[in-house]
Amino acid sequence: MKHLLRKFRLKAGKLLLDKKILDNLPASQPASQPASILFLRQDGKIGDYIVSSFAFREIKRFNPTIKIGVVCTKQNAYLFEQNPYIDQLYFVKKKNIFDYIKCGLKLRKEHYDLVIDPTIMIRNRDLLLLRLIKAKNYFGFHKEDYKLFNLNLSQQDIHFSEVYRKALEKVGILVSDVNYDVPFSQKEAEEIKLFLQDHQIENYIAINFYGAARIKKVNDENILRYLNYLTSILPNKKFILLSYPEVTEKLITLSKAYENVFVHNTKNIFHTIELIKKCKQLLSTDTSSVHIASGFKKPIIGIYKDDEESFNHWKPISEKVDILFYKNDINEIDPESVPKKWFDID
Repeated sequence: MKHLLRKFRLKAGKLLLDKKILDNLPASQPASQPASILFLRQDGKIGDYIVSSFAFREIKRFNPTIKIGVVCTKQNAYLFEQNPYIDQLYFVKKKNIFDYIKCGLKLRKEHYDLVIDPTIMIRNRDLLLLRLIKAKNYFGFHKEDYKLFNLNLSQQDIHFSEVYRKALEKVGILVSDVNYDVPFSQKEAEEIKLFLQDHQIENYIAINFYGAARIKKVNDENILRYLNYLTSILPNKKFILLSYPEVTEKLITLSKAYENVFVHNTKNIFHTIELIKKCKQLLSTDTSSVHIASGFKKPIIGIYKDDEESFNHWKPISEKVDILFYKNDINEIDPESVPKKWFDID
């Protein structure tokens, strides 16, 4: 019932809000090179930012005078504030329709040439924001049935990094390098360096047992099964369990019986980034960790839901990748189904 109501709301919102902007170029007419580009990133997803991070760099490499703006929340602004290629941030309060209206009207005065929003499912508040901006061009992904988007990419089975590359190429911006720019913080880098030195840890395997969605979170019982299995097949390896404040104490408790398993008192994503940067290999149920590891060209063992379309959009891009799939819940997987040969044990 909840799913049906959501579909109804989206259809009703599209009917009311999806109107062609009169200044838009027709889809058949190529858009000229823009002087300003706006990215909508108020979703706050770390992995999405990592995958699209090269776009900001490549725009400025192609033409340093192009203005780059990003719509985000104050909660996820830390991802963008350290990016030297972004010229301006615009803050919006997530799920606050009045703030969306205020932000949209402010952005209208900026006269952006191009808005890039490849979100597959557009919520009504996001559609309202897009319409209020009144940009000259809108790029979307699978938005052929939307009037607002005059630039669209309908290609199937494409990685989201390619979506951003093709978005730029549609407006004449050539992309020569799609390697990710992973965020960096000197403070957290120094803290992780000290943590590794204090515990004499090197060539370790980083493990993330917690994806963002409930079905991607490994339960306590299975975490112990993974640790029993991994420490038995790789007795000389050290492991670091990637954490966040809400689960750190639990992970410390679960791992205390294993002398070669460690948990850092992680406070933010920059700690996680450094732990992945320094690791020998990543085992992860979480796609944002996978994208970070891809940015550092690390060997990856990823655990994904058996969804071909989603996997093609968000799969790892690295030289050495091995994947396990589950049907409905990640706890279906037997830890012993991860072959020993997948691990980099040099």
